[in-house]
Amino acid sequence: MAARSVLKSVCTSLAGLKLGASGSNVSALQRINVPQLSALTIQSRGIRQVVEKQEGKTTTVEGRSVEVPAGPQPPNPTAKCPIYRWNLQHKYNYTDVLLLSQFIRSDGGMLPRKITGLCAEEHRKIAVCVQMAHRAGLLPDHRPKLPEGHVPKKAKPQLNRVNQAIWLHLLECHHSVHPGSQ
Repeated sequence: MAARSVLKSVCTSLAGLKLGASGSNVSALQRINVPQLSALTIQSRGIRQVVEKQEGKTTTVEGRSVEVPAGPQPPNPTAKCPIYRWNLQHKYNYTDVLLLSQFIRSDGGMLPRKITGLCAEEHRKIAVCVQMAHRAGLLPDHRPKLPEGHVPKKAKPQLNRVNQAIWLHLLECHHSVHPGSQ
């Protein structure tokens, strides 16, 4: 991807160079040497080491590419879904914020499946986990931006859920008909 963008920028700059020379002599156009670049000659981005050499009064600073060891290979490289590729089907939940943050936009919404490469089932599971993480307050940096002048509503006070469950149970018992009570 990076090589393609570098190659595209080189080609457009060279095309502009040819266009600028087309208004002048044909001999000037013939003197322009446009190098033929292949994808192999363009160096990939990587880690570079700065090397300083001093020879007399001359100091030469150059950057040398450092070989980066290859990362770990997935256990299932033929799988199309990244979750299945790394065998993570049932090994994540809503508390795995580092995993979930790879699949969400900066405003907290889910990235589309075309971008993430997830299968439909895992995309749905990740979406549910992201919603649960938002509700649990585990993703505070991924909130949608509110419009200017927007005043948020006051939060409802949380009732004691244990008491609420007991009252609901008592109401159900009170309204239920017991056999032989009629």
